[in-house]
Parts: sequence; C-alpha cells; structure tokens
Amino acid sequence: MKKPFFEHLKELNIRILISIILIFIFSIYVYFKYSFFIEILNQPLIDAGYDESNIFALTIYEGFQVKITNIFLISLILLLPITLLNLGFFLKPALVELSWLSFILYNIFFTVFYYLGIFAALELGSYGIEFLLSFNENEIILRSQNYYQFITRVALLFALTFQLPLVTLFLLNKKIININLLTNNRAELFIFILIISAVVTPTGDPVSLFVFTIPLYLLMEIIIFIFKKNKK
Repeated sequence: MKKPFFEHLKELNIRILISIILIFIFSIYVYFKYSFFIEILNQPLIDAGYDESNIFALTIYEGFQVKITNIFLISLILLLPITLLNLGFFLKPALVELSWLSFILYNIFFTVFYYLGIFAALELGSYGIEFLLSFNENEIILRSQNYYQFITRVALLFALTFQLPLVTLFLLNKKIININLLTNNRAELFIFILIISAVVTPTGDPVSLFVFTIPLYLLMEIIIFIFKKNKK
C-alpha cells in the first residue's frame, strides 16, 4: 500500500532529524576527546617533519572558531556512512529491483571503502604536505584554519574516491558495463585509475600518486573477482 505524499515527507523529516541528533551527540563526544582527534589530524604534519608549533592562529577568536568547525567536520565525516544508511532506508522501498541483501551489502562495501579512503588520506597526507611545503624557502608557519580545512577536505575526497569500486560493481550488476570490458583492458583500467589519482592527490609527486593508485586498483580487482565468483 502506497503512502500519501505527506506521509513520505514526514518520514523523511524524521530521518533527517535523527541524523542531525546523531551528529550532535557524536559532536559532544568529539568535544571531550578533541585532543585525540586533533592528534590524528596533526599526524600527517608530524610525519612530514613539522609539529604543532608550526600551526598558529591569526585572530583572537580563531582558536574557538577552528575548534567548533573541526568538531562539526569530524563528526559529519565520520558519521556520513551512518547518515546515508539512515536515509537509504527511506529510499529503499522505491528501489524495487534492489533486494534487501544487496542493499545491506552495498552499504557494507560503502562503509569499508569509505573508512579505507580516510585512512589512506591520513597515511599519504605527509607526502603531500612535505611536497607542498618544500617550495617555501623560509621558516614554515601554518594558519590553523587553513591546515585543518586542507586535511579534512583531502580525507573526505579520498573517502569518496574510494567508492569507485562500489560504483563499478553497481554498473556491472545493472549490466551497464560488461565484466569483459574490465578483464580484457586491465592496462587501460590501471591508467584510468592513475589519472583519477593524479586529480585527487594534493600533489603531483610519484610517491603519493602510486601509493594511492595501487590500493585503489587492488580494490577494483577484488570487485572484479567477487562479481565473477557471484556469477558462477
């Protein structure tokens, strides 16, 4: 039985409200554990040979502004898979061709690849920072607002880019692309991923480029393997 339009709208509003409440509650946790999360965000800078003394605030209120912004961004980024899952349950009835098992599996893959992307960004961040700061001939000082915006945006960008294997799996299941197209053109697939990596990575140095490309390509190979096994 189909629900009236306003019933759907009411359910959507409730789910959005639930997502906001979850982010707010998690923000409280991040606030009390702020030093822990900031250490994680500072680690790429430390690995690049710098430390927190190179980060400064330009205005008297910047410290407060940066902390509030960081708490919101950390909470939003870390809870994005849960938020999308919550909204996905609203959209699922409209996706009649997608079984509940496939729906759950897609969300599991999305979550795993998403956090792998964040992990990769934090691990590779030091290479990008070191490369970018190498162009400065004087003593390095970083404005806190700019640094944390950079590292959080890169983390989110990596997390979303790591969804490429999942998008590929979806296209394969919908028969929009053929599995033979991928298996017979592996060299071209690697070049395609290399180009995407060159766009996503904050620098053009070959180290960070290939360290990002290889795991992403391996994820594509895993998706190809899973799809072929599933077909058999």
